[in-house]
Amino acid sequence: MMLGELITFEHMGRQITVYLPKSYDLFPERSFPAVFLQDGYFLFKEATSAIENDVEERITEPVIFIGIDSQLRNDEYTPWEMPALFKDWSFGGKGDDYLNYVYHDLVPYMKSSYRISNEPKKLALGGVSLGGLISLYAMYKTEPVFDNFILISASVWFKDLIQYMETSKLDRECKVYMYVGEQEGIQKTNAQKDMVANSKRAYDILKEEIDGADQRVKFETDPLGTHNDMFFLQYFPSSIRFLFPAK
Repeated sequence: MMLGELITFEHMGRQITVYLPKSYDLFPERSFPAVFLQDGYFLFKEATSAIENDVEERITEPVIFIGIDSQLRNDEYTPWEMPALFKDWSFGGKGDDYLNYVYHDLVPYMKSSYRISNEPKKLALGGVSLGGLISLYAMYKTEPVFDNFILISASVWFKDLIQYMETSKLDRECKVYMYVGEQEGIQKTNAQKDMVANSKRAYDILKEEIDGADQRVKFETDPLGTHNDMFFLQYFPSSIRFLFPAK
């Protein structure tokens, strides 16, 4: 049984799902870390019991989760346009518009509605696959909204993404959790075949860019990991343990 509370509402035409931990009502004077996630609530809804167990055992601190439903994920979660990998599966490159919504509309609204910390070091942005890609791209935005990022099987095969990372500068200290399964993309013949190699390259770039990366960047792999929900959900609680450990 879920110990916390799920709340769903619409914000600017988009469904938002909020998870409030049990301690939110128990400590009305306290503000909480918050994790904003792409693709709605599937990550935290399915992993709630594991995360609540970690909180009860004082492995992680209580965290608010905000799931943001996508309207056109192939457009919203891509930083620039890319031709289709399959028929009718092109990428619109509207990531900047989407992140402007998150940064300038959703985050201020959530802070005014819930007791969410104002400190970037207490806020995280994350996602899976293309949702991880747009979270990675967001690291390079200069607005100091999020200092923590969750990149689960991020689509780092995306056209010119590694080159973008190599030629861009991170202007602030981030804390980053990355995961990729070793079996991801191995059957592909298109750009997705580079999933694992590009993930490892992205990790190396972040290690070079982030001071104190040994403590601030964590990269996990699974030798059996394929690109599916079972592995995404298995590793998501690890990201919360790393980014928001209990005091």
